[in-house]
Amino acid sequence: MELTVIVPVKDRREYIGKTLDTIVKSGMAPKEIIIVDNESTDGSYQFCEQYIKDRPNITLLRETFPGPSAARNKGLRSCKTEWVYFFDSDDEFDYDFISTINRLPVDNYDMVVVPTKMHVNGKDVVRTFIPSPDPRVQILANVLNTQGMVFRTSFLKDIGAWNTECRIWNDWELGLRAILHQPKILWYTDRAFHSIKIHDDSITGESFSKSYKQLTRTLSVVLSNLNSTILQPLSSYHAQHLNCIYPHLDLMIYPLYLRTSILLGKLQNEKMTGKCKKYKMASKSLTIFRNDNFQPTFGQKVIGNMLRLYTKFGGNGAWRLALAICQNENKKR
Repeated sequence: MELTVIVPVKDRREYIGKTLDTIVKSGMAPKEIIIVDNESTDGSYQFCEQYIKDRPNITLLRETFPGPSAARNKGLRSCKTEWVYFFDSDDEFDYDFISTINRLPVDNYDMVVVPTKMHVNGKDVVRTFIPSPDPRVQILANVLNTQGMVFRTSFLKDIGAWNTECRIWNDWELGLRAILHQPKILWYTDRAFHSIKIHDDSITGESFSKSYKQLTRTLSVVLSNLNSTILQPLSSYHAQHLNCIYPHLDLMIYPLYLRTSILLGKLQNEKMTGKCKKYKMASKSLTIFRNDNFQPTFGQKVIGNMLRLYTKFGGNGAWRLALAICQNENKKR
């Protein structure tokens, strides 16, 4: 597998050196590493300039349009290998990752999806991983995350690459859009890779209220994707009328409503635990989005509020309950 690793950088001088070291020193080096600086002001670009000297397989680019999606797309346009992978500038690359996926029979696949780990409170925890092409799983659980997706380069370009409208949760949107194009996915389940850092300075941060405007925007983009008559862009792979994928479009709209309800509950929990920094505006934004864009039945509204309250008071795994409810509704139809 000829693989390019693309790393967007925005004011990560404190982290980028260690991140690049873990990629360069992994058991099998990628064919190429492309670093894309996104208008850093803390010396990240200058550090990377020095870092790539005498390393001919590393390229440094600049992207002026703000956001990690634009930076990733800049790197993607320069990608020359058959496969491409994206890594964040403040995480640790797993030593065995490339050598492991290099042994996989990938010839007939468009994506390879792997489990990843989150580093929280000093411990590595395996992220939720359900090897399923069901879009509702992605909507509710975000199984396809940035470091969990290896793309055939032609497929990713064909489906429109990263959406620059999404500043956060862009991997959630891309993962869902990719699944809707019905790719051939190789699910690797033997072990989890990498150590994804969760801290207040990360793109999303530890609080949902920190980036509520960007979060609401991404939710709107996903809702627009699900409401489209035809998947855009119309790829040469499997783009088709959404009703050809599922007999009822609301089988995907309803999970998004439940996901929004759970997010609202998380915000309310953050307020109760003192983690929420902009609760009033964040809560108002999500509440307006939920009220203006969904028409749930009385029963669905009751379930949404139940999941919100469950999450508000510290309940874990509300998305699992939501997924079970959605799948049960599907059986009834």
